[in-house]
Amino acid sequence: PEQTAAAGPLGGPSYTYRGAVIDCLKAGHVCLLRMPGHPLDGHGFGVAGTITPLVDLWVEEKRLPSYMRLVAPTKP
Repeated sequence: PEQTAAAGPLGGPSYTYRGAVIDCLKAGHVCLLRMPGHPLDGHGFGVAGTITPLVDLWVEEKRLPSYMRLVAPTKP
């Protein structure tokens, strides 16, 4: 990933990577994936390095890792 800001919108570093924007909290240990069209757009993860493989797999194969699956929200 290429760092675009030392202090981005969440107070920590921000990165771009293969069409995705990764914004991190101040310590950089919790980051948010922003990538329109990606099923995990808007979700938070650990460090930026945990997000890049998810971006790679989506860009190259349009899928999530086998250990992840989307579950439709249930109605109350």
